[in-house]
Amino acid sequence: MKVIAFIPARLESKRFPNKVLRLIHKIPMIEHVRRRAFLSKVFNDVIVVTNSNIIKKKLKKYNAKVKLTKKRHLSGTSRVSEITKYYNFDYACILFADEPFINPDKLSLSIKKVITNKKIKAFNLITNLKSNDMNSNEVVKTVIDNNQNITNYFRNFSNKFKREKIRKSSGILIFKKNLIDKYNQLKFGINEKKLKIEQFRLLENNIKIKSIFIKDIYPSINTKKEFKFLISLLRKDKKEIKFLNKVKRFENRIL
Repeated sequence: MKVIAFIPARLESKRFPNKVLRLIHKIPMIEHVRRRAFLSKVFNDVIVVTNSNIIKKKLKKYNAKVKLTKKRHLSGTSRVSEITKYYNFDYACILFADEPFINPDKLSLSIKKVITNKKIKAFNLITNLKSNDMNSNEVVKTVIDNNQNITNYFRNFSNKFKREKIRKSSGILIFKKNLIDKYNQLKFGINEKKLKIEQFRLLENNIKIKSIFIKDIYPSINTKKEFKFLISLLRKDKKEIKFLNKVKRFENRIL
């Protein structure tokens, strides 16, 4: 079973420009994601997918594999879909460049769960909600049915979700090759456009998304305030300090 991790990245974030190149312990945020993917030991390759020659140049010193795409895309998944036809794999795992504290052990566990569900074409890692997550429109929430399938996504809570099983969506998505290759050919629907949640591309085309629950996934970084808050949290997390030390010692490589 061949699995490739793709890391879509751009510099045009409106709330936190150039965030993926922000240094954490003297290492760019996106390089933390790439190294943690390797540390999980479940990926046959790790490829950064970007529209930016600046990102490509910055990552050259780390021997990162970088594939350039066209300038504009509707989402990170769309950007990855542009180039997957050039690669041979069974599953693509999309890791977003603004989630630098993903736990490699949890990544490994997730891929093992995917392999036991070979009939499913799409997966989304979900996690437990923290205090105030339900009230934040920055946090994408999921509705889960009794078969652990995701039936809906939302940002703002309303009474129609009151009796539903709700979890937090992470930015980690896993696709079978034949699905990610054709993602950009699928219809762009109303909910994806309105809520800016790329997983709706699947739901609005009647494609099932299986959830994989992983407890306590660190969130993505969307603003400078969130960046500072997460850095302060990490100083108190002994397990995370251990992983940070592994990231800093990581030997540059190309598979």
